[in-house]
Amino acid sequence: MDNRRIVKSAFSMSIVTFVSRVFGLVREWLRGYLLGTSGSSDAFALAFMFPNLLRRLVGEGAMTAAFVPVLSDYIEKNEKSDLDDFINSFFSMLFFFLIFIVTLMIALAPVLKHLLPEFAKSPEKMELTIFLSRMMFPYIFFISLAALTQSILNTYKIFVPSAMTPILLNISIISAGLLLGYRVRNPAIALGIGVLVGGLLQFFFPLPFLLKRDIKYRFSFRVKNPGVRKVFFLMLPGTVGAGVYQINTLVSQFIAATLEEGSVAALRFSNVLVEVALGVFVISLSTVILPALSERSSKGDMEGMKKTLSFAMRLVFLITLPAMFGLIVLRVPLVRMLFRYGQFTEQSTAMVAYALLFHAPGLFGTGGTRVIAQMFFAMKDTKTPVYVAAVVMTVNILLCFALLGPLKLGGIALAGSVSAFLNFFLLLIILRRRTGRIITPEVVYSMIKSLLSSVIMAGVLYLLLMTFSELMSRTRVYNAGLTVLFLLVGIFIFFILNVLFKNRDVLELKKIISGKFGFK
Repeated sequence: MDNRRIVKSAFSMSIVTFVSRVFGLVREWLRGYLLGTSGSSDAFALAFMFPNLLRRLVGEGAMTAAFVPVLSDYIEKNEKSDLDDFINSFFSMLFFFLIFIVTLMIALAPVLKHLLPEFAKSPEKMELTIFLSRMMFPYIFFISLAALTQSILNTYKIFVPSAMTPILLNISIISAGLLLGYRVRNPAIALGIGVLVGGLLQFFFPLPFLLKRDIKYRFSFRVKNPGVRKVFFLMLPGTVGAGVYQINTLVSQFIAATLEEGSVAALRFSNVLVEVALGVFVISLSTVILPALSERSSKGDMEGMKKTLSFAMRLVFLITLPAMFGLIVLRVPLVRMLFRYGQFTEQSTAMVAYALLFHAPGLFGTGGTRVIAQMFFAMKDTKTPVYVAAVVMTVNILLCFALLGPLKLGGIALAGSVSAFLNFFLLLIILRRRTGRIITPEVVYSMIKSLLSSVIMAGVLYLLLMTFSELMSRTRVYNAGLTVLFLLVGIFIFFILNVLFKNRDVLELKKIISGKFGFK
């Protein structure tokens, strides 16, 4: 898969992902409208975090990283019977393992009383957290099996169905919130029902695309299948690594729970905006390059892998740098435009914007980490990211406690941003020692041009914001209209500056996107 095909696949996936993120923002708007940054919102944020933790441990993250390279080897061998046996054996093992995990976690849900002493001070809040956790734990079963299907499709370079499944989850949560929000004893329960139904939809939707590849899931109990054993061997350290990342998130949420009410929810709302910026293109790009890197790894083409990674990193810088500066400058009007409705008060706006100020700088490190980690996974090295993640986790926890005093909620967010940078640079240093130079002069020049364009763009946006701040504070319509206008102006300025600086990546993107839509 050459650079042009990578961009086309990533862009196609990004269009669907963008739609998904829009629905995701509507979902978060609805949660803010129904719950604001109340205790119920805290309870939902924590309860949903637990199935997400398990999803990362046994689902999308670790499993995809281990499964795709092994499946690529089977596809390269072109033996249909061996391929089917490998897929069905792995499906069967995963199916029953997930049933065990979900049952165990439902039984252990009351342990949360001991893990969340601050929540336990409010019996109603604690009871709601346990209830929602038990309700949403089955989500891990469906989303992990869906992740298996998506991994297979991605390996065959079919990316759009995978990008569409989050839309189904968001639509399900939105529908449940609108239909049941005021018909159940607490709107958070309606959102929990939506999560569960969304998991079912995410599992069933991609199955027809799998059938088109003549792949059908059947139960098989060949535990000694060499491919399955290889995946689990690779998946174990990957699971630990994903667990380390989620432990970071978990610790951050637990520490936030010791602050004023609504801090957990505010941290989550802030993180959603960062995920939107990442998800529109960076996550799509990292998804697309794993099969490309794995394919070249199977052929022993290290130089091709390095060129693919270098190209992907340039694109990550091109996206994350302006997004980072844009979120920092426009954080208050952006949060007000998206969430300031219903139970989401002006105090909620201030809390989320404050967290976003410290969350946004982590975009660069998180985006770089997502891409560079795929290089290790393609080389079937899932251990190195684990060792690095363990170091990063320790640093994150120490920084959370060190920065909590002076910065409160912002300190927790800043600890995550610093940890993201550390993760990226440690992986980059290790990879350079193994494979030779990755950061070529071409990458450096591209990054400098993107950074300079982003700084100038941020300066213009700040001047506009100061000029029209009084007008924006009058009504929501003024705030929303000018915020959207500023975003468009920022994108235009960034693009024009990169063209003037002759940033080859922007020119290449323009050419590819124009060709995709038939423009000249």
